[in-house]
Amino acid sequence: MKRYATASALAIVAMAGSAWADVTPQQVWDDFDAYMQSFGYEVTSTEATEGTNLTVSDITMVVPVPEEDGEVTIVVPEMTFADNGDGTVTITYPAVSDIAIFVSEDGETMAEIIVTMTQDGFGMDVAGSPGDMTYTYGGESIAFELTRAFGDGEDISRDMLSATMSMGPIVGSSHVVSADGLRSIEQDINLGTFAYDVNFDDPEGDDAGLFSGQLTGLSSTSSTTLPDEIDYEDPTSMFRNGGAVDVVIGHTGGRTEFSVTDFSGTTEGQFSSTGGEFGVAFSEEEMTYAVSGTGQSVMLSGPDLPLPINAQLGEIGFSLNMPLMKSEEPQDASLSMVLGNFTMADMLWNIFDPAEMLPRDPATVAFNLNAQVTPFVSLLNTEMLDNLTESGDVPGELNSVTLTDFVVDMLGGQILGEGSFTFDNSDLETFAGFPRPEGQLDLEVSGANGLLDTLIAMGLMAEQDAMGARMMLSMFTVPGDAPDTATSTIVINEQGQILANGQRIQ
Repeated sequence: MKRYATASALAIVAMAGSAWADVTPQQVWDDFDAYMQSFGYEVTSTEATEGTNLTVSDITMVVPVPEEDGEVTIVVPEMTFADNGDGTVTITYPAVSDIAIFVSEDGETMAEIIVTMTQDGFGMDVAGSPGDMTYTYGGESIAFELTRAFGDGEDISRDMLSATMSMGPIVGSSHVVSADGLRSIEQDINLGTFAYDVNFDDPEGDDAGLFSGQLTGLSSTSSTTLPDEIDYEDPTSMFRNGGAVDVVIGHTGGRTEFSVTDFSGTTEGQFSSTGGEFGVAFSEEEMTYAVSGTGQSVMLSGPDLPLPINAQLGEIGFSLNMPLMKSEEPQDASLSMVLGNFTMADMLWNIFDPAEMLPRDPATVAFNLNAQVTPFVSLLNTEMLDNLTESGDVPGELNSVTLTDFVVDMLGGQILGEGSFTFDNSDLETFAGFPRPEGQLDLEVSGANGLLDTLIAMGLMAEQDAMGARMMLSMFTVPGDAPDTATSTIVINEQGQILANGQRIQ
């Protein structure tokens, strides 16, 4: 399933990308046919020429699934390749067409899905020269609707399952260069408003549900390099053979609503945001993953929840960058996170703070970690990673870590910090199997005693427990210049000694 799903996704790129590399309709289609076969598809179709134009119908793409002794068949009804007479080609689709997907095993159809595609004014204009093509495309809208589903030996009626998806207006452009066994694609596309609706209902039970949502201002920019031949039994080989992906997808606002019913009752919810972005870059050398959002809100209610949940998050972010290739020298890596301006409804606060004694200011947790690491093996080499698992060896070593922008701000208390450490991987004894660190961590603490006093007054903490917390705080900090503030400097020296504000604690 993973193999043909990956192949199908890349096939969409290929359908456009292959077309861009030639200047006549027949060359466009022939290139697409050959390119799809390089993915492992068996492609058949019916071709009809009228003048200099070409219409290709009943496009059937079959990809085998050997491990399941089956195959997946995708049928696209029609594509038209029109010669504009000026060295360019225009590709169009019918206003309404059905796309069929069949899954078979041992020659028997196990599942069938038919999706009706409706488009308004969508088309692609191809220009350029062989091996270096530019195309522009656009349209008012494209919509998809599930019109037939068959599985487990029976039809699934639209009362049992229905699904629709739409997007538009669509505007985009792509530049494709093919050379030396690689196809490079630079793409910039705006899909307008993306919307979806899914409903299901089990006639023989209590299970039912609906999901709906939309994203406004949905856009994507990407830079992709694909080898002409890809081994789908080992998808990582794509990157080892020069492949790379760098994609950023963003939106200017979104919402999701759902309602799910089972034997216990109905659970309802709504999620919304004022914007967001998702990015991923992947190559043989490194991987980067990042996601961010603003104006997040969530509302949930249901029989398994003691009361409705209503909360907001002003900012959310997460990013990870790590090297993938074996190296003799330390390589950069990083990890960062922010959960900013978190608030929740008074109804939730009042469960444990009915007297409103705790500050209800927005809460924030954030940090940035920058590191140097040395990979001993390529993380795309699955065979070597399996060998490491069997031998118990480590895939690399940690050389240094730098902490910046560390913030914990909530309940009237705040902790700020920064620090930097190096690691001696030749010394695994001082810290019981962990590379010996050396460096310094600086912390600033405010509002800690006030928070402890409030927790005691609320009855959430006993006096003796608070006394232990204050003693621990005094061991690791020194009083600051302002009331209820403290600072701390934690040092690990080259002898492996740990010092807090100059006093050795280990």
